[in-house]
Amino acid sequence: MLIEISLKSFTPHLIAFIRVTIAALILFIYSMILNKSYSFIRENFVLLFILGLTGTSIPFYLISWAQITINSGETGILIGFMPLFTIIGSHYLFKYEKLNTVKVFGFILGFIGLFILLINNQSSETLSGNIIAKIAVILGAFFYALNALLVKKINNVDVLALSATVMAFSALQLFVLCIFTYEKAFFIESIYIDSIIALLFMSIFSTAIATVIYYKIIHDYGPNFLSLVNYPIPVFAFFIGVIFLGEEINIYTILSLLLVIAAIYISQKK
Repeated sequence: MLIEISLKSFTPHLIAFIRVTIAALILFIYSMILNKSYSFIRENFVLLFILGLTGTSIPFYLISWAQITINSGETGILIGFMPLFTIIGSHYLFKYEKLNTVKVFGFILGFIGLFILLINNQSSETLSGNIIAKIAVILGAFFYALNALLVKKINNVDVLALSATVMAFSALQLFVLCIFTYEKAFFIESIYIDSIIALLFMSIFSTAIATVIYYKIIHDYGPNFLSLVNYPIPVFAFFIGVIFLGEEINIYTILSLLLVIAAIYISQKK
């Protein structure tokens, strides 16, 4: 919802860049006050750069760009695929946890819901344009999952310093994107106060504070447990969009929502 409000004034490029830059500054200042060490950066430089790309730079931009076309409810449902991708990656790529028949069934159920949502076009865009926007969000969910799996590779690092470093890497990456796409990135027709408030709220709570909690959960309980955070996102995003933004709903959206929720629930059962 906050992304959709921010898009009234700012481009996807600026939304992604501003929120991670403010988050990085907040986390760095707070970590310096607490005298946190950053000695881990040199030996983990490449991995930290990748974490910046997968956890913030790529998904933040893709999701903001996609919401020019699709609404926040549909976006929330599609981000709900993050735990399903985490389970697949945990089994095939990182060997953290094995798949079983129940989880495979949940994954298949989720993709049935995904297919229904993909062909459901409520916007004025063409079906192909609508599908491309939805695929962008799905890619964002995939990169969130990959980030959750990769961050487990960094051990014995303070999560506050880690969060600040990843945000700084992401801010630099998005700055480069803004420079190379200058005309699109800085195209602003008018600025609304609610867009500024929404962007500041995202920067402080949904990015700075949330990233610290995010990495803390991964370090303490693992990426699969972290993926449960995304369980209620489709529900909250769907109803917040309907109630506060007046977004339209139809039977296909509701059906896909129910299938995704069922898929996440089934896939998390032991």
